[in-house]
Amino acid sequence: MKQPILFIQKEPVLTAASILALISVFFIPPDLAYLNYIDFKTLLCLFCLMTSLKGIEREGLLNAVSIKLSSGIKDLKPLIFLLVFTSFFASMFMTNDVALIALVPITLSVLALCGQERHTALVVVLQTIAANIGSSFTPIGNPQNLYLFTRYEFSLPSFLKVTFPFVLFGGILLLLVCFFIPRYPISQETATVPVIRKKQVIAYGTMFLLAVAAVMRLIPYQAAAIIILAATAILDRHTLYQVDYFLLLTFAAIFIFVGNLARIDWVFQTVSGLIRKDTMVTAALLSQFISNVPAAVMLSGFTNNAPRLLTGVNVGGMGTLIASMASVISYKLFAAAYPQKTFSFLGIFTFLNLVFLIALLLFEAVLM
Repeated sequence: MKQPILFIQKEPVLTAASILALISVFFIPPDLAYLNYIDFKTLLCLFCLMTSLKGIEREGLLNAVSIKLSSGIKDLKPLIFLLVFTSFFASMFMTNDVALIALVPITLSVLALCGQERHTALVVVLQTIAANIGSSFTPIGNPQNLYLFTRYEFSLPSFLKVTFPFVLFGGILLLLVCFFIPRYPISQETATVPVIRKKQVIAYGTMFLLAVAAVMRLIPYQAAAIIILAATAILDRHTLYQVDYFLLLTFAAIFIFVGNLARIDWVFQTVSGLIRKDTMVTAALLSQFISNVPAAVMLSGFTNNAPRLLTGVNVGGMGTLIASMASVISYKLFAAAYPQKTFSFLGIFTFLNLVFLIALLLFEAVLM
């Protein structure tokens, strides 16, 4: 009895997603259409990113970066500004999930070195919000933007005209939140920069670039996965043992739930009626339950109001943990380091995300 409880505490998102997927099976019995639910590109790209970054972490590079980053900083506030807004701007060009996979481990290490672990949940939540807002600016910042940019044939200027006000207002909100965080003196621990094996780091760095190229559709994701799997097995097979496969299972369960949900007639009819009333609000609210990428794909078949749909799914990235898959990633990274603090993280995450969701919805309502 104790083991299942411990598993639920450690993997609440996987547990919830699995239960929802199982319930949806009773409405839509398994058939061949299930094969189309799973986005294998997303799963394999996540595997590639996690594997390459786990290898970099095992080689000590993230720890070395953390030591350099924390040296000379005497106060927590400027460190939080640096960590949060690095996430904000990086996500515009390397996608929100890639930015969080790369930066959250550094944040965990930096705050531990500075003796500020009690603030880790807050900083990671702010980083996650920053990544979800910042990534909304560009067509390549997140998957729903890329899909809608192609689906509705936006020009770059017309796309940025829609996203700029939202991102600017969201950035100002982030500044205000960070500004009101109290100052805490940092008592740094003396830490020795680990010896870096350059060849291994270069190899894993190359794998990371391959993974990013696969995300950006510059190379086939299947080829990237095969190369990274083979190279990691040769370099250090123990790296493969430490990849978070439960995260991949979480995504798979969510895909099954969302796929079945779209095939339930009364859900389909309800969504049709709602989107005719208000595209943006419907997109934002639907994202809370099925995440913003599936919401963008699903709702694009119901409306030609591309700007409002684009805004809605990006605003909808705030709110619940599953509203954005990037949020699930940052939660998993935090939970792996602090499994006993997951409920505290979820509390802070839900409160701040609801504040941002409401504020951004009101802001966009005023702009209408």
